[in-house]
Formats: sequence, structure tokens, C-alpha cells
Amino acid sequence: GAVDNCAVLLFDRKFQRIFLQTMEEKMRFCMDLCLAVVLIQIAWTDIRTMMIPDRVLVPPMILAGLSVFTEPEIPFTARLIGIFCTALPMYLANLFVDGAFGGGDIRLLAAAGFCLGWKTCLIGTITGLFLGGLQSVVLLALGKVRFGERARIPFAPALCMGLFAARLFEDQIVSLFFWGTW
Repeated sequence: GAVDNCAVLLFDRKFQRIFLQTMEEKMRFCMDLCLAVVLIQIAWTDIRTMMIPDRVLVPPMILAGLSVFTEPEIPFTARLIGIFCTALPMYLANLFVDGAFGGGDIRLLAAAGFCLGWKTCLIGTITGLFLGGLQSVVLLALGKVRFGERARIPFAPALCMGLFAARLFEDQIVSLFFWGTW
């Protein structure tokens, strides 16, 4: 009843006072929540179907467009470079090694690059590649795939985890991978 309503109101005020003091912080928090939901949906779709259909990539493209207004601190040039800095190398790798990456993974990185900017997208992609490598080692150790076979594994879950981790912990990841020299 009334006690519960007061507790919720008190918690809300404390939460806003402690964590979300400015409108920019509130917008960033909302974008983080939306990004988490979208990335979970993409990862889950890739796990189930081994592909990322275009219709699943519409929400990250919408978030990327909204991020121009909600996160003006990311320069527009950084967003444009972000489209190509990881998606283009993956596309080129796919030309030389058939099936190296799926088209959905490449389009996801283009949308993420515009949304997050080139630096965060690059750090997220490197983190995703690292996590995907760990996933492959675990699958080899468990005997789920055999070395030398052209086994297909869903890459989007590792990529989504890497992108979201970079979004939240960019500085810590740079320190871990590059010893803070970036």
C-alpha cells in the first residue's frame, strides 16, 4: 500500500540523486538498457538460427540514429569512421575466406560503429573476437567441434558481449588489452 509506494518513491529519488544526476546521464542509461535488449535479441537469434536476419538489425539501426541526438559527445566523423573500421575488414576477410563471417555480423558492426563511434566499436570487436576465440577453445575441449573441420558457430553472442562490454568498460578493456597505451 502506502508504505510500498513511499519506499519506491524514496528509492527512485535516491537512485536519481546517486546515479542519474543530469539529463545526459539519464539518456545514456536509457540507451544502455535499449542496447542491451537489442544485443540480447540479436545474440539469441544467432544462437537459434545461425543467422542474423535484416529485420533483427532494424532496432540497432534505429538506436544508432537516435544516438546522434542522445549522445552528441560522439563526433559525427567518429560515427562515420565507425561504420567502416570493423565492418569493412570483416567484409574483406569474407571475400578471401568464404564464410569467415556472416553478413549479419558485418551489418551489426556497421550499425554498432555508427552508434558507438569507431573507438568503442573497435574495442568491442576486439573483445568479441577474443570471446569468440575462447568459445571455440571451449567447444574444441568439449569435443563439440573437431579441429580442422569447417564447423560453424554463432559469432553474434561473443560480438554482442564484446560490444556491450566496450560500451560499459571501455577504459578498463583498453588497460587490459593494451596496458593503457591506446
